[in-house]
Amino acid sequence: MGPIRVVIVDDHPIVRQGVKNVLAYYDDIQVVGEAESAIELFRNLDIFSPTLILMDIRMPGSSGIDLTRRVKQKNEGIKVIILTTYDDDEFLVNAINAGAEGYLLKSASPAVLAAAIRRVAQGERLISPSLMDSMLREFQEMSQADNERRSGLTQEELEIVQLIADGATNREIAQKLYVSSVTVKRKVQEIMEKLDASNRAQAAAEAARRGLV
Repeated sequence: MGPIRVVIVDDHPIVRQGVKNVLAYYDDIQVVGEAESAIELFRNLDIFSPTLILMDIRMPGSSGIDLTRRVKQKNEGIKVIILTTYDDDEFLVNAINAGAEGYLLKSASPAVLAAAIRRVAQGERLISPSLMDSMLREFQEMSQADNERRSGLTQEELEIVQLIADGATNREIAQKLYVSSVTVKRKVQEIMEKLDASNRAQAAAEAARRGLV
């Protein structure tokens, strides 16, 4: 199939040269071009005919995320790895939404960079390992927030459900929330109705099933 044809897009010459030097050690990866701006990239994109572009995020005139979107509009077959110093969840999500197949920090080792290029060129998607945990946490929080919203339970009711799941009695819940036991009993009944449960145990189980506790 021949080597993976790579273009490096970064406005810092020293960065481009450094990446070129690193990739020169790998026979299956060939740097076929470089660009410091969107204008230079699109002027030569057809000439470069890259398999993959290593794209910086911050560049004069056009961000790497906007540039990724434009590259995909012109030729969706070109793979893009964002290669950046920004370990920011928002940048990561925006890059993936723009069509980038990979997001890698410049602190990655040469071996990790080469492996990422190979994997993305083969059709995989890749996120820098140091960002994976934070992204998963964000998705989990978003999923839980969505579950809570669809449950119809108020924030106070969600707190009571959590206390029920922890094994707290009505009296203990009342003490915790500084309300009367009568109020807690009424709220527990309302919670069971919303969760379509006939008792506290079922309510706790249903809440757990929905990811509320």
